[in-house]
Amino acid sequence: MYVRLTQMREGEKGVVVDIQGGYGARQRLLSMGIAPGTKIFVLKSGNPGPYIIAIGNTRIALGRGVAEKIVVRREL
Repeated sequence: MYVRLTQMREGEKGVVVDIQGGYGARQRLLSMGIAPGTKIFVLKSGNPGPYIIAIGNTRIALGRGVAEKIVVRREL
């Protein structure tokens, strides 16, 4: 099932399938290592504060606006 990163809960895993944003937002996320095919793990799901995700051993904090642009396929 495809959802936006903002719809995922703490502890869920997924794979990025798309980044729906302008050129600047896409480039910023790509430079952080967030690209289609990247496996992510949600450490903290935003309310309140940033979304914190793990990509391998790297932790990344994203604001709600940026997290809303990331489409993820949930993994069980």
